[in-house]
Amino acid sequence: MKEDEQMRLPDGRALGYADYGDPAGEPVFFFHGWPSSRYQGKLLHELAAERGLRLIAPDRPGVGLSDPLPGRGFASWPGDVAGLADALGIGRFKLYGISGGGPYTLATAAALPDRVIAAAVLCGAPPFGGAEDRAGMHWAYRGMARLRKLRNVAMPVVVSTSRWMIARGAERAPMTWMLRSIPPSDREAILDAGCWESVTRSYLEGVRKGPAHTLADGELYLEPWDFSPEDIRVPVAFWHGLADKNLPCEVAKRLAARVPGAEGHWEEGEGHYSLPLRYRAQVLDWLRDQA
Repeated sequence: MKEDEQMRLPDGRALGYADYGDPAGEPVFFFHGWPSSRYQGKLLHELAAERGLRLIAPDRPGVGLSDPLPGRGFASWPGDVAGLADALGIGRFKLYGISGGGPYTLATAAALPDRVIAAAVLCGAPPFGGAEDRAGMHWAYRGMARLRKLRNVAMPVVVSTSRWMIARGAERAPMTWMLRSIPPSDREAILDAGCWESVTRSYLEGVRKGPAHTLADGELYLEPWDFSPEDIRVPVAFWHGLADKNLPCEVAKRLAARVPGAEGHWEEGEGHYSLPLRYRAQVLDWLRDQA
């Protein structure tokens, strides 16, 4: 396991990444959520190693150890992935995207059909450019979405407050108040020691460069996508919880219908945090079996 690696892309930017699983295994690129970082991939380390998979988890621009890229979009990301793969001597690979990493996963699958073998998306963020698509979002996300003119002011407060909440722990207020607003399955998952450590550690690393970079990454989810899911020509499978209160499953289903031949796994009772924890082995098995 190597968690704090860094390489230089052809344009000179630094790209941070972690290397989990079997170092000699079949490569799978893991795309973290928002706000998060490469450390989120640690929850898959042992399971990936058992399956002969090497999990490479890069930080997006402005996140963790990666330099920012002003004016970027989802469609900018495949070039960074290809640059990292080239630097590591990797030709073809598979993709595993979680939550906010979903659009980046689909953009990479669309842009690199000769290199991407298959892609899995768990609780992936669907398009939120329209008000109807935001209707089922978690109230905290909806609030940020409405504060377009105030987000630059609000984000530093949100980040500083969340750091304080994390330091107090999951079993003390105000984190306990937040946990009451999510499904029971998610509360159970977050209170699992491994999940709590993964969520909080990866979040703190993700915001290390400051709230402006966190916000720049988050803004992309509220804009029209700069790629077309209809252009994807590799196998894609979606996993999403029917009880997801962060990113509604119905919107995810509409997105999956736009991807040619995509599989959909819509899991009863699972939320935004429980599904990635409970279904990670199934997803890794699916990826392993894709030729």
